[in-house]
Amino acid sequence: MIRNIEIICRPCHKCQVLEERIHTIIHYMELQKNIKIKYEFKLNKDIKQADKYGYNLSQLPILLINGNVAFVGHVKGENLVRMKLEEALRDF
Repeated sequence: MIRNIEIICRPCHKCQVLEERIHTIIHYMELQKNIKIKYEFKLNKDIKQADKYGYNLSQLPILLINGNVAFVGHVKGENLVRMKLEEALRDF
């Protein structure tokens, strides 16, 4: 089940693209599975939080799904994000 999704990053183009991808993928998954996925999305601008997960500023953005690090850095492939979200949704 997808409960929360968080991106740790300064507002930039990379995190904007990632956020758009996430919302698009989840919308597609809802249509495909005929369900409503309730989740909380947060863009965390406190980049000091990267230290908490053992990463530094040059590695941003950090994508967390249900509190677990899913990706670090720029994610180019939408299919990779989709796989991680579907993996989290399996328990649904």
